[in-house]
Amino acid sequence: MLSTVVFAAVSFNGLAPVSRAGARSAVSMAAKPKAAKAASAYDNELGADVETNGFWDPAGFTKKNDFAKLRLAELKHGRAAMLAVTGFVVQEFYRWPNSAGLFQAANPLDALSPENAPSLGFAQIFLVAGIIEFRSAAYPGRTIGDIGFDPLGLSKDGIPENYALAEIKNGRLAMVAFLAFVVQTSIAGKGIIESTFDVFA
Repeated sequence: MLSTVVFAAVSFNGLAPVSRAGARSAVSMAAKPKAAKAASAYDNELGADVETNGFWDPAGFTKKNDFAKLRLAELKHGRAAMLAVTGFVVQEFYRWPNSAGLFQAANPLDALSPENAPSLGFAQIFLVAGIIEFRSAAYPGRTIGDIGFDPLGLSKDGIPENYALAEIKNGRLAMVAFLAFVVQTSIAGKGIIESTFDVFA
């Protein structure tokens, strides 16, 4: 064990020099100036620098695709993910009562299994999503992602920038959270809330 630690220390830092009285180190500890980050054509886009200190596109999607198309896809997936994350939590505490006993499992993944969810149920979900997609495609939105759905009238006087930014940030967080929920539920075999509080049991 000791030999492993010594070997690791030598590998990372080199052999320690013999100390000499009065010797001064010639190594400067001043931090090297960071190279300036290359400017992007999208640096001023809403949400481009959120938590990333500049436009973040490691896969280079914007080099091959239209930015407006990518932003629209981000908003759509973010909105779907926010609903999905909410559904994951609600499913544990409330199931819509029905005589057929459909979608009654507390575990959302079990609720969508063939035993609990009929094929027509999935067809209905895809049909509604398709209708919304088709009807909103031709809507002359005021900005990317505006499909005219605003039942509370929050944007009747224009879309506030802080609202638009909040939607982008919460949508991004929800997409990550939804993936984590699916993984955790698959491994634990139970709902998110129940498996999370198992830590304190």
